[in-house]
Amino acid sequence: MAVVAIFSGLISMVISIKLIKKVHWAILIATIVTALVSLNLEYIGKSFLQTLTQKDFYEIIIVIYGIYLLSDTMKASGNSQSFANSIKYLFTPKQAIGLMPMLLGLLPTPGGAMFTAPMVKDIADENNLNRIEVTAMNYWFRRSMEFFWILYPALLLESALTGITLTKLLIIQLPIGLFAIIGGWIYFKNGKIRWKSDKTLWKQAIKSVFPILIIIVGVIISIPGWFVVLLVSTLYCVYHKNYKDFLNIRWETIALLLFVFWYKNFISASNLSNDFVDNLTAFGVSPWWIIILSPIVIGLITGITQAGFAVTMPIALSFVEAGIIPLMPVAITTYFFSVVGVLISPVHLCLLLTSKYFGVTIFSVIKKIMIPIIFSLVGYLVVTLFLIL
Repeated sequence: MAVVAIFSGLISMVISIKLIKKVHWAILIATIVTALVSLNLEYIGKSFLQTLTQKDFYEIIIVIYGIYLLSDTMKASGNSQSFANSIKYLFTPKQAIGLMPMLLGLLPTPGGAMFTAPMVKDIADENNLNRIEVTAMNYWFRRSMEFFWILYPALLLESALTGITLTKLLIIQLPIGLFAIIGGWIYFKNGKIRWKSDKTLWKQAIKSVFPILIIIVGVIISIPGWFVVLLVSTLYCVYHKNYKDFLNIRWETIALLLFVFWYKNFISASNLSNDFVDNLTAFGVSPWWIIILSPIVIGLITGITQAGFAVTMPIALSFVEAGIIPLMPVAITTYFFSVVGVLISPVHLCLLLTSKYFGVTIFSVIKKIMIPIIFSLVGYLVVTLFLIL
């Protein structure tokens, strides 16, 4: 019954996404359908109240609000543009095309690859570079940061749902990101890094991203992430008098987080997680197939990393509680394949916007990043085997 209930919920979610195009409502519908099929309606209210009293739920809302506020202020102040311009003149054309989206990927924003697209296009046109290749580079180096960088909403969600600290996740997932970045660098033949010794441009670049550097230091020295992000973003916003963005609340993001935590708490409170594992074990299904295929499928359908992770992780935690797979490999696997699913999703915002901007097809870009994805997969396998053995 648990398997039928959970898969009924997932199917209803997929259908809902197709029909209403809103991930947060689809997750709510999945929760209700799962409750109806499993005959566990009494846990709907209990798990909702549990969510509203959960400290982690409010902390992640504060962090994501702070990240968006910081991002909006960097754009409004011109610091993002200043940083990109500095990189453009400090490195060779192809290296600048790789480094600009990568370094600005330290501050995630929806459709973020579009921010560097105009600058990348200018460099490509000036140097007669292949459009498909530069589109793929702009997209890949932007998104490769999501494999490990602690300011991405999905990774923040990973920490919140698993209880693993951001610093620990950064250290453990960093090799995956390095394989992705270095693999892409080799594949796109960007060559040995060479830069100009222009002190003015270097100072301008560092000054432009100074708030991000402060956040990095704060997280590394174990200051609570929600506190350091909110403090830095607020002070930065006030300094640049960007008051209009204080009330720029992403209500859909808050709704997504609410329904994700609600779904997770319902699965746990109703004991469906334990029953689900027992059913799968009886059927002889490997839990690895669940935590690999589910996030890929959801990521493909939604184009949103946190959706793939959020839907799969509560189910994946069932295997941890049953002692089948340790927590860390489960978390890393679910997260990694959520990112992969989104990278090759035809509804992913970054891919859609940048492909259209450069005048190339989505699938030509996906084809171009397949080899870098294989490099990242090697990094994932290295990390996972290290954690298991």
